[in-house]
Amino acid sequence: MNVTTVLGLLLSITLLVGAIIIGAGTTDIFLNLPGALIVIGGTFGATLISYPLKDVARVFWVFCIVFRREEPRLDRYILLIVSFATRARSGLLNLEQELPRIRNPFLQDGIQMLVDGYSSEEIREMLDSRTRYREARELSEAQIFRTMAAFAPAFGMVGTLIGLIAMLLKMDLESVSEIGPKMALALVTTFYGLILANLVFKPIALKLERKTEEAVLLMTMVTDSVIMIQKSWHPQKVEDYLNAYVPPKERQSIAERYKRSKS
Repeated sequence: MNVTTVLGLLLSITLLVGAIIIGAGTTDIFLNLPGALIVIGGTFGATLISYPLKDVARVFWVFCIVFRREEPRLDRYILLIVSFATRARSGLLNLEQELPRIRNPFLQDGIQMLVDGYSSEEIREMLDSRTRYREARELSEAQIFRTMAAFAPAFGMVGTLIGLIAMLLKMDLESVSEIGPKMALALVTTFYGLILANLVFKPIALKLERKTEEAVLLMTMVTDSVIMIQKSWHPQKVEDYLNAYVPPKERQSIAERYKRSKS
C-alpha cells in the first residue's frame, strides 16, 4: 500500500474535521444528504455524458492504483540490466534462463525479443509503440479525474442555488430568523464540490500523471537497455549510460549495489 497517499488523505480529513469542530462547534450542519446527492450525482452524470461508459467504469479500478505501493526505483533496475548485459556477452540465448525471474512484463518482453533474434530497429519500434500507447491511455484516465474536478464545484454551486431558491420561496416575516441556518445549509453543497475537487479528484489526477511519467521513464530506460544489450555493449558502458536516468545522489557502482542486495 502507498503509505504517503493514505497518510496525506488521513491528515487532510483529520485537520478538516478539526477545523470544522473548532470553527462551527458542530459537524451536524455539514451533513446534507440532498446536497451530497446533487454534487456526486451531477458530477458522475456529466462525466458519463463526456466520456464513453467503459472509460468511466475503468475509473473505479484506476482509483485503487493510487493506493498501490510505489514502483521500485530506477537504480534497482540498473543492477538487473547490467547483470543481463554481462550474461549476454557469452550469447543472447543465455538470457532465456533469466526470463522467469523478471517481474516487469515490459522488461521481460524486451529480453524475450533479444532471445528471439529481433533486430534493434524492430525492438525499438515495438517497445516505443507500447510506451506511447500506455502513456496515452493513462493520461486519458487522469483527464477523466480532472474533468470530474471541474464539474464538482459547478454542481456544488447548483445545489447552493437550489437551496437558496427553496429558502426564498418559503420565506415570510415569521421565518426571518431562519434565514441564516437555511443559507448555511444551502452553502454546504458548494463546500462538498470544492472538497471533492481539491481533496479527491485533482490529487488523484496528479498522482496518476506522476505514475505515468515514472512508468514512461522506466520503459524508455528499458528500451535503451535492450538495444544496448543487443548491440553487445560492455556492461560498464551500459551502467554509465543508465546512470543518466537517476539523480546523482542515487547513483552507486554496481559492486556496491550488489553487496547491498546480498546483505
